[in-house]
Amino acid sequence: MKVWYTHYSAGAPIRDRYQPGVDYLCHEFDLEFEDTLYLLKELKNYRSSLLIQVGQCSMGFHVESDNTLSVELDSYSNGLWAVAQITLDAAVEILRIAVDGGEFGEHIPTTDREWDAYAWT
Repeated sequence: MKVWYTHYSAGAPIRDRYQPGVDYLCHEFDLEFEDTLYLLKELKNYRSSLLIQVGQCSMGFHVESDNTLSVELDSYSNGLWAVAQITLDAAVEILRIAVDGGEFGEHIPTTDREWDAYAWT
């Protein structure tokens, strides 16, 4: 799968513009599930993100200013676009479903919560 990992240091100041290599590092990889899972678990600092393209799905995991994890999901197989604040457990299951070629419904995996916003296109 294609993976883009952007890591901001914990002390990176808020700025209008950021400099690669100074404020953040960005890497592009072709990875298997286990290595992508490792990077997902390493997302800790505000503004850091992990963008993933696998099969018929793309997803972006982002660390928010309050250190919560959010996801934006675009599943081309069933036309679902969704966003939500999630737990790491839900993020792992979302990644697993995407890698396995599964489909997403109106509830966040591992929960009975609906996505914070979603639509079928």
